[in-house]
Amino acid sequence: MGSGRNVTLKDVSVASGLSLITVSRALRQPELVHADTRAKVQRTIEELGYVPNLTARSLVSNRSNMIGVVVPILTSSLFADLAQGIAGALHEENIQMLLAVSQRSVDLEAEAVKTFMARQADAIIVTGFTHSESCRKLLTNFTGPIVETWNLRNEAVDMTVGYDNRKASAEMTKYLLAKGYSRIAMVGGAFENNDQAADRRDGFLDVMREAGRSVPPEYIVSVPNPKLDAMRAEGREVPPEYIVSIPNPTTLESGWRAMMSLLEGPQKPDAVFFQAEIPAHGAMMACLANGISVPGDVAIAGFGDLSLSAMLPVPLTTIKIPAREIGERAAQLVLERLNGAPVQHRTLDVGFELMIRESA
Repeated sequence: MGSGRNVTLKDVSVASGLSLITVSRALRQPELVHADTRAKVQRTIEELGYVPNLTARSLVSNRSNMIGVVVPILTSSLFADLAQGIAGALHEENIQMLLAVSQRSVDLEAEAVKTFMARQADAIIVTGFTHSESCRKLLTNFTGPIVETWNLRNEAVDMTVGYDNRKASAEMTKYLLAKGYSRIAMVGGAFENNDQAADRRDGFLDVMREAGRSVPPEYIVSVPNPKLDAMRAEGREVPPEYIVSIPNPTTLESGWRAMMSLLEGPQKPDAVFFQAEIPAHGAMMACLANGISVPGDVAIAGFGDLSLSAMLPVPLTTIKIPAREIGERAAQLVLERLNGAPVQHRTLDVGFELMIRESA
């Protein structure tokens, strides 16, 4: 903990031998100050370690130059790429990003949004459309720009930048069926508080139903999930659609365990569609470690296209998501609104791409 006091503008004035008015003008209206004087002020600021009081300045300008961003996790590089895209676009305008991680908890998301508002954030960018009632009320009452990312829904609070998760999942399912796979398993995350996972599940189920594919109950694989275990203990019916629900869908271990559970069943699937990329990597490792041929014994498809996916021993067929572009476009919408420009499109669909490789 530092023992000194904060350096003030007056300290800069005394150390530089310039008047307080001149120092202030050099910072606020540099175009009115001679270049040599500006350079002297800047040297003194660096020597003393002076940091302007942005809170006080925001009271005058009514802008904090800070944007709040909520992502669900950072264990996936996709959300890191999203944040990087936002930060890069904001940096060009000298605006900082405040980053919060919700861990897919609507309550933590609401806390983050409330903190951003208390910090006078100029805008808020969130991931997805699943919000608690209190969070939705906060967002609705917020006076600045709001962008919901990573999916497309009609019920947007303000603006949207994303892609159609349901359509993307449907396209992969159609591809797998067209390749001749008939017993296609889908491994997804917990669908509660995750509209993207729910839409991907629904896209898969839509196509399977349209193709007339029935799903035998023995294909349902149970992995540790307190909510599903509680449902079974209460005698409640677990949805019979060939779904593996994983508590944390973004780990290698969860993918390994899900794949081995499926392959140890009485009727093995001939393809498994992982709706998150890292578990697909774990499944690939499980197969390679146990002498299971991919795609000879079982095909594997993913969702996300991380940089490693194309370099796996068996390159992964997957869905490419332009994560960084989503961040950049979301930041651009915010900047346009803050600068008073009319918003041309409240919904931006960045699309997705099917990446066909050797695994399926």
